[in-house]
Amino acid sequence: MRILSYKILFILIFVFTDLRSKEFALIHSANFSNLLVKIAVDIKSKQEGLMYFKQLKGYNGMLFIYDKPQIVKFWMQNTLIPLDIIFINDRNIISSVKEGIPMEERLISSDINISAVLEIPKGCAKQLKIKKGESISWMVKKETEIKNIRYFHCLNSKEK
Repeated sequence: MRILSYKILFILIFVFTDLRSKEFALIHSANFSNLLVKIAVDIKSKQEGLMYFKQLKGYNGMLFIYDKPQIVKFWMQNTLIPLDIIFINDRNIISSVKEGIPMEERLISSDINISAVLEIPKGCAKQLKIKKGESISWMVKKETEIKNIRYFHCLNSKEK
């Protein structure tokens, strides 16, 4: 029984470590680089997204990555921050940029099958020149790899 307990503990530690190692991404395009975001790594984090956050600290938003292209629907219920919601197809081309209004219960859907969605504070898409048809990419980073990366926030008045 004790060996089984250790095996379960080891598996839990391995799974938790694996999820933590894929927690952040650096977003890049032709117009900007090193936009630091958290990654929604599991079903629960994808369902909750940025709900209940009053502000973002230490990162700029959230990237949702899907295993296969699909129509996805987002809603802003319990989301307190106004958002730009950027839908990205399987070729890493932005298919649409939509506005997320805090506490809105209307669904916000992709128009086509997409592979990823980027949520950033409202106005950041315009500030960073993120628009339909642009190419966007990302690199997954471990938490230890981002400690020395300058925190870039597109709404910081010093950055404008």
